[in-house]
Amino acid sequence: DDIQFFNNKNRTQEEFFHAFNALTEARKQIVITCDTYPKDIQGLEDRLISRFDWGLTVQIEPPELEMRVAILKKKAEALRVTVDDDVAFLIAKNLRSNVRELEGALNKVVAYARFHGRQIGLEVAKEALKDLLHAHNRQLSIEHIQKTVADYYKIKVADMHSKKRTRVIARPRQVAMWLAKELTPMSLPAIGEAFGGRDHTTVLHACRTITELRLGDAQLNHDVHVLTQVLRG
Repeated sequence: DDIQFFNNKNRTQEEFFHAFNALTEARKQIVITCDTYPKDIQGLEDRLISRFDWGLTVQIEPPELEMRVAILKKKAEALRVTVDDDVAFLIAKNLRSNVRELEGALNKVVAYARFHGRQIGLEVAKEALKDLLHAHNRQLSIEHIQKTVADYYKIKVADMHSKKRTRVIARPRQVAMWLAKELTPMSLPAIGEAFGGRDHTTVLHACRTITELRLGDAQLNHDVHVLTQVLRG
């Protein structure tokens, strides 16, 4: 890990060179991490760089929201605890940088729940992570609502402004409009403008539609509840 620290350390590089050769001759797999491409490390021997180039070099980006939720679920399984979707989504939405940070937050929630003898739920997670969530919390805006809803439904933010009317696009857009009306002080015309220049009557229709559908659609009601809790932090 972190081979960039090999730079200008001749003895370390010499030992690693022989270890690398021994492992490859034994047909072992070697995984190496670095904060830059090997060829860009100053003070790293050419013979090491050439050997690193034998393998596959890939850039690792921070995990997307869906992946962060999946990681949290997997980590929870390893801890033998159950973490509901709303809890995983809350943590994943507020922590974006790396897996260690996600795991640390999950461990904090688990420890808090066990210490207080409570089940892991959204309220427990908020209490356990209140300082962390406060640090990451941003002023709620329509843009933030659109991004959160788009991430949740796995669509593009651009779909919030588009004229597409397919259900997989239109329903999340209506949910986002409903949330904007409920969670921000923005007027209906202002909300409509933020959603691709739509008329205020379109926003009103969307809000009424979501309100009515929630009465008979358990999944939609769950989605709106989770999104509301996450956005409120």
